[in-house]
Order: sequence, then structure tokens, then C-alpha cells
Amino acid sequence: MEPFGYFAKDVAAELEITTSSLRRWSIELEKLGYIFERNEKEQRIYYERDFKAFRELKKLLSNSVPFVDATKAVASMDVEQKNAGKTPSVYREEIRLSQQELQEIIQQSVKEAIEEEREVILHAIDRKMNDVVERRDRWLTQQFKESMEQKQLEIAAANEIKKKHWWQFWQ
Repeated sequence: MEPFGYFAKDVAAELEITTSSLRRWSIELEKLGYIFERNEKEQRIYYERDFKAFRELKKLLSNSVPFVDATKAVASMDVEQKNAGKTPSVYREEIRLSQQELQEIIQQSVKEAIEEEREVILHAIDRKMNDVVERRDRWLTQQFKESMEQKQLEIAAANEIKKKHWWQFWQ
């Protein structure tokens, strides 16, 4: 066998069974948790590990084991452990998502990214506003000090004039 996947027609021919029998076996195994890889058209693709599972199922059926019991036995056995020649495509990590699931993940990611960016922008605006208010407050404080100093000078000058007038009054 090659490390590539096979379609049902090839597997059925190799096992000397009909494609409808292979389909029925596959459906029953899937119901019991056995996972077959599928292509983009959702067709099952069979690999060496699947051939081993089907050979075992065929052997059990030929020994008069009831179909239900045979499929349960095959679904529960570790065919990958018995498979010395692992095919790369069977063992790669692949996640299959529907278009709607992918769109939901993308929308959620976009929402999170927008929220993060919004927080960054709000923080920058807050810092800028604080800087502007602080500069304004310093300027106002400086203007107030200058104004107070000017008033104090005016008051001192007015008091000096009053003193002169008062002394002049007594002279």
C-alpha cells in the first residue's frame, strides 16, 4: 500500500466486498466513534489503518461473529498501534470547520481585536487629555501668580502713596 488515501471503490475491490457493504461498515464504525478522514467534498478517504480495521471486521464476520459485536470490537481496538507504517495524512493535526463556524471565529477575533484597539486608543486619549489639562493648570497657576504679584505691587505702590500723603498732611 502507498501512503496515500484511497476511495471506497478501491478499498472495496481490495477487500473483495461491495461498495455498499463498505459504506454500511463505515457508517456503523463512525456511529461507534471511529473516525475516517474526509476530503473537501466530504467523501471518506481510506488509509492503511482503515484497511487493517476492515480486514479485522471481515475476519470477525467470516468467523460468524454478529455484525454489531464485530463492529464494536473493531471500533474499540487500537488499529493505529498495529499499524507500523503510519501514513502522514492520518496523523497530521487538522481541524475541520464549517463556513459558519469559521465566520463566527473570525467575527469573534475581529471583535476582540477591535476592543483591544479601542482600549489602546481610549488610554492614549486619556493620557493626552491629562497632559493638556496639566499644561492648562500650570499656565493658569502661572497667570494667577503673575496677577497676584502685579496686584501686590499695585497695593504696595498705593500704600506708599498713602504714606506720603499722610506724612505730608502732618508736615
